[in-house]
Amino acid sequence: MLFDNIPPKIKLTFNSKEDKLKEKRSQRRFTAQEKYDILREGEYGSMSINEVCRKNRISTALYYQWRKQGQDGMLEGLNPKLRHNNKKSQHEKDLEADNERLKATLLEITQENVELKKKNLR
Repeated sequence: MLFDNIPPKIKLTFNSKEDKLKEKRSQRRFTAQEKYDILREGEYGSMSINEVCRKNRISTALYYQWRKQGQDGMLEGLNPKLRHNNKKSQHEKDLEADNERLKATLLEITQENVELKKKNLR
């Protein structure tokens, strides 16, 4: 027969919400190295950015978003003030809060001690 070798059309249908979630999860994730390689290929390669995006199956908007993130990261890395201020861990923040609380407690106790000494001197 003439049409025996032609494969049937594949039709995607979603039967449940679970199928939709599985479809969303199948989006490709790129490692930092892959992103870097794609950006370098776009900046220094012989292909245009549109061709690089098509080749890697990403949108040009995503490419430019990655490029901006990379530039922001370089700026942060090269500026020591930004690098140290933004890198405080939650543990460091908790320690600083505890330190301030202890300082306030020490001040309160010291003031009470001074008041008691004044009363005893009279």
